[in-house]
Amino acid sequence: MKKKDRKTKKQGKIQEKKLVKELSQEWDSSLVKESRQNWTSYSESKQAEILAECEAIFAELAEFQDKGVDSPEVKELLVRWHQFLQHFYEPSLEVLRGLGFVYADDQRFREKFASIDPHLPDFLKAAINSYVDELENIWLQEQYEVLEHTNEL
Repeated sequence: MKKKDRKTKKQGKIQEKKLVKELSQEWDSSLVKESRQNWTSYSESKQAEILAECEAIFAELAEFQDKGVDSPEVKELLVRWHQFLQHFYEPSLEVLRGLGFVYADDQRFREKFASIDPHLPDFLKAAINSYVDELENIWLQEQYEVLEHTNEL
């Protein structure tokens, strides 16, 4: 390995440690740890595949903004996004909703998504919020059905 390559690799590890520390302070540290463990367990080709899927999801979401946050196309993409996140950790509804806010309100994420489309950060926030509302409604309906069934016994 060339000296320049070693230096670049070392700088990458330093940046990664800083990011992990920052994320652990902002988010549940067990989620950050789980995410990091899962990510490092993947081969380089699997990591590239996962990142490509992520890029495709956000590019497609940008394309479908005009359909609206509740459109079948957007909902399907948000299901893919949810499944993408499961490569790292199992996100709660609270975490999913929080990511929508982070994508729009955290300057780093906002810039990243605005580079795809200037309206994408706010669209993501609204679309994810709608998606989580729907998941919550499904969960509540399931709970009501359980309670009704319990009362029938």
